[in-house]
Amino acid sequence: MFKLNEKTVVPDITLALEGEEGAFLVSAPTGETLEIRLEDGFVQVHCSVFLPGARRSDELWTIVKIGDLY
Repeated sequence: MFKLNEKTVVPDITLALEGEEGAFLVSAPTGETLEIRLEDGFVQVHCSVFLPGARRSDELWTIVKIGDLY
């Protein structure tokens, strides 16, 4: 279970977010960042931004929990 503002770097985003609920920033190694909301097994993408300067040479995803469901 992620805590608010907790940052994690993982190779498999699906496994890391399984069973989670809340709002998250998810950054791909390609430089794309998504703001998503997970609730009752569903995913909503609220925003997508491509930052070419944020590209990495690894294949890891960065996840930050930015909000809880109310």
